[in-house]
Amino acid sequence: MAFAGVSLIVDGKLCDFTSSPFDAGVDSGYHLLVVQGYSPTKDTTPNGEFISSRPFLIGGHRWIVKYYPNGKDDDDDNEKCMSLILESDDDVGGHEGASQGVKVQYELSFIDQPELQVPTIIRRDNKFDIDDGMGYTRFMSKQSHFSNLLLTKEGADITFEVGGKKFAAHRIVLAARSTVFKAQLFGAMDEGATAPSVLKINGIEANVFSTLLTFIYTDAVAWFIEEEEEEEEEDRIVKMMLNLLEAAVRYDLQKLKIICEEILASCSITMASVANIIVVAERRGCRWLKDVCMEFIKSRTTVHKVFTAGCLDEIIRTTSPSDLKELFSKYSAS
Repeated sequence: MAFAGVSLIVDGKLCDFTSSPFDAGVDSGYHLLVVQGYSPTKDTTPNGEFISSRPFLIGGHRWIVKYYPNGKDDDDDNEKCMSLILESDDDVGGHEGASQGVKVQYELSFIDQPELQVPTIIRRDNKFDIDDGMGYTRFMSKQSHFSNLLLTKEGADITFEVGGKKFAAHRIVLAARSTVFKAQLFGAMDEGATAPSVLKINGIEANVFSTLLTFIYTDAVAWFIEEEEEEEEEDRIVKMMLNLLEAAVRYDLQKLKIICEEILASCSITMASVANIIVVAERRGCRWLKDVCMEFIKSRTTVHKVFTAGCLDEIIRTTSPSDLKELFSKYSAS
């Protein structure tokens, strides 16, 4: 992917020497938005106000990134987040309407330590009409100082072994966010016993535990999405979110549980995934998510015409996901 220039923001302003457009001359490229002095920028830029990147040209079109240090929308939750919005800038310089009908695929990443050259957060969307608005009003929580603790491991006093990988963390942060971790890490011990410095966690995948830790430190859900076939990617996201939902319940993280439910309900329910989702929803007491799945079944299949609601509830409680898939496939609408 070709380099499409850099925008440098210092003390809440775009540096003059980076204000001119940069033409990548390609259909695919990336632009760096560098913020020096995040805290002063946050303190001087109110909620709803943004700092714009320099314009850059990719695919024959002109673009800008709008950076909202204190969130784009006027609500309490959004004010706790950073917003990033990608917009067409084609209307500048007599190109009005030039971007109509254009579709793009974009990715927004956060790199906390540039010297590592490894993005810690990646958010990606597939093709969008550019008039639809592109970006995230809740790109990431402003709890970046906790994110730094997790990333640098400075002061870490507990190590978790999960799926053959090790994760360093801070007991006090985990205990403050999770009653389960609090009991596990600060629970009653025999007099004279020493608190363990390494804990082995079973029954959870390493990438799920990593995402769980990221949420605990940042109050945001983010994971890496690699280039894959769309169908495989959707399957992987459903599996990831279901496993994360299970982990959220296991560690009593109610906000994470709700986020997982909302993600699954809003974009992941299909005939291929509804069986797995509804089984986990039933097992973990996610009544709202289960109701959404039931409405999906009623609207997309003829299962409800064959079984009463009570009968279907009983089948869901006692049937494996694979058998449910077969059932839904058998009675699905043609």
